[in-house]
Amino acid sequence: MAVGVGGEILPETLEKMVDNCSAIFVDIQALIRVFETNERVKLGLIKESGFYHLLPCVSSEEALFMDMEKVRQWCCVVVTHGKDGCGIYRKDGKIKIEPFGANQMDPTGGRDSFLGGFVGGLVHGLGVHDAAFVGNFFGSLSVAQIGLPKFDLRLLQDVMKEKTVVAL
Repeated sequence: MAVGVGGEILPETLEKMVDNCSAIFVDIQALIRVFETNERVKLGLIKESGFYHLLPCVSSEEALFMDMEKVRQWCCVVVTHGKDGCGIYRKDGKIKIEPFGANQMDPTGGRDSFLGGFVGGLVHGLGVHDAAFVGNFFGSLSVAQIGLPKFDLRLLQDVMKEKTVVAL
């Protein structure tokens, strides 16, 4: 499950999902978006959102709205850093997952492709570290193309043989 645009799900609903599912993937922007009366959208503080007690996978910009040290004590948080890869924050430490080099042609969909690769890796039995590696791979392939990305399974198989995980 990936929760997208703000306002689509209530804290109570997400809490029930957490109670009933083994894993839930949430785009933090969906939880911190605030819709103002003049139809403008801004990012609010996670502590004020009603979702603070239910957190998870964020970009480095979104992490500014969270107390990462507190959140990582009770759940795994994956923070995407675009061209710089991603970081995994857990109670027992932090790990940086190195990026893949990509000649960025179009950034549209890079983070969505990361999330798809990450969730796909988890669904296929990979641990968080390996799934984040796969997410970085798909994100880099996506931004290196214009339009709908084309993926080659053989390339993924080759890349998985040479993955790199570095302690932060």
